[in-house]
Amino acid sequence: MRLTGATDHAIRKALAELATEDTSPGDTSTPPSPATPPARTTDGRLVAWAGFVFGSVMSIAANVLHTWLPAEHHPAGWSPGLAPQIGAAVWPIGLLLSVEVLSRIHWPKGWQWTLARFGGTGTVALGSAVISYGHLRDLLLAWHYGPLAAAVGPLVLDGLMVISGFALLAMSRTPGHHQDAAPTSCSRAEP
Repeated sequence: MRLTGATDHAIRKALAELATEDTSPGDTSTPPSPATPPARTTDGRLVAWAGFVFGSVMSIAANVLHTWLPAEHHPAGWSPGLAPQIGAAVWPIGLLLSVEVLSRIHWPKGWQWTLARFGGTGTVALGSAVISYGHLRDLLLAWHYGPLAAAVGPLVLDGLMVISGFALLAMSRTPGHHQDAAPTSCSRAEP
């Protein structure tokens, strides 16, 4: 069924009014017009995915490379065992997964769930971040980076992974995009 311009305009106006009613008190931002698609969504999604994949792979690789640092103190031909190398990858993957669980799960209301959400996943994220930070810092120092660069470098790499993951989450919850996360209370119908 094809709608006339007047009917289409009335529907879009009603949707815009509904979007305005859904804003929280004190929110003075103007809701996006349903007729205007988000600008550069594809470019933003590509950049967010690139940052997420790059940050994740580099963080895992740097943590694994950390297991090779004692090589200079061992005889020629020494290499770390497979278990320490796999174990070193646990920390950035733990950080990555804890952020995903924290952000993507639709948690029930209640203080017990809030404690589980922020206490449990926060502990995993913090512990993983601290260990991964130490590995990356030690690696940068071994590569003769200065103390400031060695202190900031791990924050940049793991921070890129985390912020890119949150960017992908934010885009997945924007109206007009495929919803992988929790459903929203209002969906937009195409005429």
